[in-house]
Amino acid sequence: MSELVIRIGTDERIRIEETENDITHVKDIRPEDLMNCMCRSAEWRISSGLLPEGCIAYSEFENGDKCVTLLCRQERADITYYQTVYEEFPLPQLVFGFRITAEGRIRVSRLGVTERNVRLKPSSQMYHYPFSNVSKFNLCTGNNVMPQCASLHTLASVPHLILSMPNNNDYFCQNHNQKEMGLRELFEHLKDKTPEYYYSDILLPMKGITLGDFLEWR
Repeated sequence: MSELVIRIGTDERIRIEETENDITHVKDIRPEDLMNCMCRSAEWRISSGLLPEGCIAYSEFENGDKCVTLLCRQERADITYYQTVYEEFPLPQLVFGFRITAEGRIRVSRLGVTERNVRLKPSSQMYHYPFSNVSKFNLCTGNNVMPQCASLHTLASVPHLILSMPNNNDYFCQNHNQKEMGLRELFEHLKDKTPEYYYSDILLPMKGITLGDFLEWR
């Protein structure tokens, strides 16, 4: 008969006693050795399922929440500001972040502006979002109902949905664009410009803030 006994003393000393054929062998080990042994003996597997197009980062929490970051490949969208629709309005390079519960409910939405036409890295510069409804990165969707996402790949359509939501003046900051224009004036100024124009004449860097900061979820 074989028997293995692990004794953990109040001084955190760990003693292993292994008995076989009435002969007991005793040895002391370090706590980290025991932890490594237990981790190697356990099988861990996390499966994300099919990820949405444009996914650049994925993480998962112990409570089942999943965080997904998407690179928005749209260069233009139909933008509504109160009763005015700006068709084919130019966009800078946008990134969206979503924290989804285990049941598929979007509980946190984020929106940021990053570098364009470059290979993105954690050190890539982030810029102030020049319009409304965003505080730092936190996106306010107001009374708009966000879709239930039973599968992560359905998140691919959510950025388009968010861009189609009406804009108002919530969280707008005139100091977040180089020309210090009001929001209506800014929309009118940009409606016939190109996405590249943002980077030369509109966007202001978020000092010390990078794409790596956008990817951090707590």
